[in-house]
Amino acid sequence: MQISAVPEINKRKESDLIVFPFWYQKKGPKAAASLGTFQATAKTPIEAKDFSGKSGEILLLYSKGAKEKRCLLLGLGKEEELDLESLRKAYALVAKECHKRKAAKINLVVPNVSELRGLTVDELLTGMSEGILLPNYQWKELGSKREEKTLIKHLSFIGVLPKMLGPATDAMKVAEGVYFARDLVNGSADRITPQYLAKTAQELATKFSGVKATVFGKNEIEKQKMGLLLAVSRGSAVDPAFITLSYKGAPRSKDHTVLVGKGVTYDTGGLNIKPTGSMETMRSDMAGSATVLGTLAAVASLGLKVNVTAVIAATENSVDGRSYKPGDVYTSHKGTTVEVGNTDAEGRLTLADALSYSVDHLKPTRIIDLATLTGSVVIALGEDVSGLFANQDTLANSLLEASKQTGESMWRLPLYAPYKELFKSDIADLKNIGGRAAGSITAALFLQEFVTSDIPWAHIDIAGTAFCNKERAYIPKNASGYGVRLLVDFLRKI
Repeated sequence: MQISAVPEINKRKESDLIVFPFWYQKKGPKAAASLGTFQATAKTPIEAKDFSGKSGEILLLYSKGAKEKRCLLLGLGKEEELDLESLRKAYALVAKECHKRKAAKINLVVPNVSELRGLTVDELLTGMSEGILLPNYQWKELGSKREEKTLIKHLSFIGVLPKMLGPATDAMKVAEGVYFARDLVNGSADRITPQYLAKTAQELATKFSGVKATVFGKNEIEKQKMGLLLAVSRGSAVDPAFITLSYKGAPRSKDHTVLVGKGVTYDTGGLNIKPTGSMETMRSDMAGSATVLGTLAAVASLGLKVNVTAVIAATENSVDGRSYKPGDVYTSHKGTTVEVGNTDAEGRLTLADALSYSVDHLKPTRIIDLATLTGSVVIALGEDVSGLFANQDTLANSLLEASKQTGESMWRLPLYAPYKELFKSDIADLKNIGGRAAGSITAALFLQEFVTSDIPWAHIDIAGTAFCNKERAYIPKNASGYGVRLLVDFLRKI
């Protein structure tokens, strides 16, 4: 997408649609910026009370003799209530209207900066941009005969100087990371294999300077004694891959964030097989890995002065005569033995080896893992909110602040130590399942066994938020790309 700025409305270029923002007031809507020659066009519907300026309200008008055939009035609500999330939702409606009208080139009139309350100019442009960019996406299915969506290809901000466009161009780079993650999650599992993820990481290393990819095949994974990853992969016709993708934006700094993403490219449940209705979307079980790859791509594109490594233990959890079985015992990379209580609790096994490897070999300052880990977190928090677990308050609070800033919602849940009793084993050090009660907590506690207490660690359970059963405000149906914007915001503020 091309992004440009025009300081004055009368110097704008032709477009398919122009958008004017309005504030809501009891006595009638108030234009948030000059309407220019559109004053008369907007006057009649406003006087007829067909438009009030309430948040999320839009009204499409047609004009003659202007540089645009269409004019869209957009309600932003009350000035004092404007925030980033309401901006995103409002401008997402603009994007959807543009898709409906096949408007690929649009002019956005920016609200008067002098009237902003509580938002900076940078935040204003970020919120407007994200609202347009995040829904401006279409997954192009192979062989699909569906009508292709007309995406917005040019966005011009009216009323700002070109030098002020930094937040908008940054938002575009982050959105591209979100698209990247969505594409991986939406892709069919016969194509998005562990080897495909490995190839994708290598392509990112070629594309961006300061990025390096390392891929372990099955033989090297065996040498690294990643017994849990190997166990999960036993039933698959495709080999596992262990991927690290490192970005050094601050080579003189020892600060290093490790992002671990669950990379189960398809999850049948193994011998504890999932029933019909629960398996069909399990291509999304690698959403954690897609998020960390999308995040690293965005960070590299932005050129952030941080050091970040994405770590992925990639495999399928499939079924054949060699599949790992309930009751089996395997030795992890850490050396801890684990009894398999349920083969459909495979994600924590692959993550355990990835976390342990990160601790031993990557010298992390902090570790954050993301995983579509438990159905329990969906029962507890629904499909809009992820579960956050952390062994340090400072890290948890920083992530929660990034969550608030980006609108990618999280709720902190407890690492309640007494529940460790629930996954004790009679025949091994640990068991990979703790029963139905407090399932998301016991899963997090299991992962905690594979990080050391001196390293700040957070686990984000994205089982409900990674894949959408229906379209939301600025998130399309299917893959959401959840976590990319949150992690980029977090990394910016380290």
